Amino acid sequence: MMTICQKKLWILPVLTLVLLAADALLLGRDGAIHVDGAGQPFPAFRTETLDGRAATDEIFAGKTTAVCVWTVRDANMSRAALQKLSEIAADFPQTAQFVGLVGDLKTGDGAEKRAAAQEIAAGAFPAFPQLMVNDDFTPFLSKLRSAPTIVFIDGAGRLVGQPVVGDEPELVKKELSRLLEKDSPRSLALKKIQKAIF
Repeated sequence: MMTICQKKLWILPVLTLVLLAADALLLGRDGAIHVDGAGQPFPAFRTETLDGRAATDEIFAGKTTAVCVWTVRDANMSRAALQKLSEIAADFPQTAQFVGLVGDLKTGDGAEKRAAAQEIAAGAFPAFPQLMVNDDFTPFLSKLRSAPTIVFIDGAGRLVGQPVVGDEPELVKKELSRLLEKDSPRSLALKKIQKAIF
């Protein structure tokens, strides 16, 4: 005769399947909670940097990139965020890159606005490009609600991870570290083991 405990054991496999299904719905394959747009390609673009050099979306090829979207209008917040991010950049010398995107400076804007942007960026990100926007960026910029916002782009040009809104350098550092770890040899080996077991 079966005990009450034995009769209810069928609940465990069913509960496990329900939890796995919920996990798959709420989490992405890499274990990160995704926001709308994550995994989508960043728009193809052709623009200029603040110092007048040509730049395209090929800038993202092969490296995980933290893109700081900032504005001339919010000069003090933008300056503080850029300076803190330039300090973080020193912790990721080979494994990641940082790029600025001046969200309210179009390539056709006058020299006065460009000079104001150059003054904000001076001292921060000295070796990293500061991109100006044009209509190529509209699909991306229309989804942002405030600046500064830091988004992450993988080496294939896709938005990944969680964006960081505002002046939150520690969150940027944690998210960038997590994204870099995700593609590390150790992490890839663990994924192979998990795949073999399950």
